[in-house]
Amino acid sequence: MRRIHSYFAKMTAFYICFGMIPLVLISLTFFFWYYSDVVQSTENNYCQIAEYVERNVSDLVEKADEVAAYLYEFRAGGYDYLYELLEDGDLPETQREIYMNQMLQDMLLADADISSVRFYREDGAGYVAFRVQGKSPRDGVSVLNAVAMTPENMHGRILMPAVSEKEHYTNADGCVFSVVRSYMKTANVRAAKTRCLGTLYIDIDVRAVEALTEHVAVGEAGSIAVADPGTGAWIYATDRELVDLSLLSGKLEGGREQTTVKDGRRWYFCRRMGDSGYWVIIQICTESVMDTWVKNRTYIVVVLAFTIFLLTLAFIVFSDRMNSPVRKLNDAMKRVQTGDLTARADICSGDEMEYLGEGFNRMVGDLSHYIDEVYVAKVCQKEAELNALKMQIQPHYLYNTLDVIRMTALENDDGKTARLLESLGKQLRYVIGQQRERVPFYMELDSIKEYMVLLNARDRDRFQVNINVSDQDRKLFVLKLLLQPVIENCIRHGLRQKEGRGTIEIGVKRRPDCLEIVVMDDGVGMSQKEVEAVTEALGQTAVPEPGADGHVSIGLKNVYDRIRLVCGEEYGFAITSVEGLGTMVKYRLPIWEECYVENDHR
Repeated sequence: MRRIHSYFAKMTAFYICFGMIPLVLISLTFFFWYYSDVVQSTENNYCQIAEYVERNVSDLVEKADEVAAYLYEFRAGGYDYLYELLEDGDLPETQREIYMNQMLQDMLLADADISSVRFYREDGAGYVAFRVQGKSPRDGVSVLNAVAMTPENMHGRILMPAVSEKEHYTNADGCVFSVVRSYMKTANVRAAKTRCLGTLYIDIDVRAVEALTEHVAVGEAGSIAVADPGTGAWIYATDRELVDLSLLSGKLEGGREQTTVKDGRRWYFCRRMGDSGYWVIIQICTESVMDTWVKNRTYIVVVLAFTIFLLTLAFIVFSDRMNSPVRKLNDAMKRVQTGDLTARADICSGDEMEYLGEGFNRMVGDLSHYIDEVYVAKVCQKEAELNALKMQIQPHYLYNTLDVIRMTALENDDGKTARLLESLGKQLRYVIGQQRERVPFYMELDSIKEYMVLLNARDRDRFQVNINVSDQDRKLFVLKLLLQPVIENCIRHGLRQKEGRGTIEIGVKRRPDCLEIVVMDDGVGMSQKEVEAVTEALGQTAVPEPGADGHVSIGLKNVYDRIRLVCGEEYGFAITSVEGLGTMVKYRLPIWEECYVENDHR
C-alpha cells in the first residue's frame, strides 16, 4: 500500500528545510563572518597604531643620534678636533669647561626634544647642559643612567631606559631616557677603534613620547608602552601595571618586526624598534574593543528569534487557510473517483485555490479535453519558458552584480573596496568578455594597470609600473594575457622580497623583423644558475613542477608555449637577471597591424 503524506506535513518539511534551516545557517554564517571581520579590523587598526608610534619614537632617537655626530664636527679655541681639546694638559680646566659647555649647548639647540646633554671623560670628569634653567647635578650622586662601555658596545648606539631626574638633579621633576654614544679618538684608525675618550648622554624627556601618543585612542583599559621585554627596561608607558612584560619576553624573539600576542582578555600589538631590543607595545582589553560586537551579537539573536516566531506564526495561519480548500477539493476528487461527475468543489477563498476549484469543476465537465489539450499545452509552454530563462543567463549578470557591490561600497564611503571591485570587474571583462586570441596592445596594458591596483591593495602601494609605449605601438595586436604571468613573477619573486618600493618598466621597440617587448624589474634578481634552470624548463615539452624557490612558473611556461604555437617557433621570450639589480624578460613577437575599430572604454 502506497504511503500518503499529508499536504500539511509536506509544507512543514518544506518550511523547515528551505526556510528555518537556511535562515539559521545564513545568520550563523553572517555572525561568524562579522566576528572575523571585527577581529581582523581591530588587529589591522592597532598594528597601524603600533607602527605609527614606533616610527615617531624611532624618529626621536634618530634625531638625537644625529645630534651626537656633532662630537666629531665641533671646533673651538683653535682646536680642530675634540680629542685635542680633551687631551691638552696645558689648557686650564675652566677654559676647557667653557668650550665643552658651548658644545653641549649647541647640541641642545639642535633638537627641541632633548632635555639635557652630558659628556663624561674617561677619567670621570663630566660636563652637563640643561634646557631648563635651575637644574644642577646633586653632590655625590652617581651618573644618571650610567652604562659600562665595553669593546662590544663602544662603537654602537645604546638606548637606556627611562629614569627619574629628581634623584640625580635639583629642581627636576621629569623622567628621561638616554641615547648613549662613546667618543673615539680619531687621530688614527687604531685609536678610532680602541681609544674611548668619553661617553655622551643625550637625555630625551619622556613627555616628548607622551605628546606623540596623546591623540592615539586605545580605550580606557588600554595602554601604550615602549619597553624591552627581555631586560624589563622601560622607556614609556601610560600604565605599566597593564603591560605584563614577563608574558611577552618569550614571545618577542626572532627576527619578526611585528607580532600580536593574545592572552585571554588582553591583546598585545608589538612593533620592534630597529635593533635596539625595545618594542612599542599596544595593550588593549578585548571587552572594550569587542563591546560593539557583543551588542550586535545580542541584536542578531533577538532579531533571529523574533523572525522565527513571526515566520512560524505566519506559517500556521497560512497552512490553515491552505488546508481548508485542499480538504474540500480532496473530498470532491474522491467523489469523482467513485464516478460521481456531478461533484463540485465549493471554494471561495479568493486566491489561487478558488481558481483551482473552478478549474477542477471545469475539468469534471470536460476531463478528456483538459488533459489532451490544455494540460499538455501548458506543460510544453512551461518547458519552453524554462529553456528561455536558461538561455538568458549571460556573463553580464556577473558584471552587473559586481557593479552593484561597488556602488554599495561607495554609498558606505568605502572607496578602496569600490576601486578594487571596479578593477576586478575590468579584469573579468577582459579575461572572459572577449573570446578571441589577439587583442590591441593597449587593452593588455590597461589590464596590467588594473591588476596592479589589486596587488597594491595587499602590499600598500609598494609596486609601480612605468609604461613607455608610444600611441602607435599601443594599437598593435598581441596575444591576450601576454604580460600578466610575467608581471606576477616579477612581483612574487623579485619585488616582494625587496625592501621598500619596487618598479616594473614596460617598453616596446620595433625591429625590422619582429616586435620587441621588454619587461624589467628592480627586484632581488636571480643567479645565473637559476636563470638557466628557468630557461631549460621553458624548453621542455612537459609542464615542470614549480621548484622550492618558485622560479619555475607554470604561467611563464604557458605564455611561452602559446607564443611559439600561435606565432611560430622563432618567437618567444628570453630571461636575463643580475642578483641584487633585477630581472629582464624580453619578448620577440610578430608585428600585427590588423585593422581594428576601437571601442575604447579607457
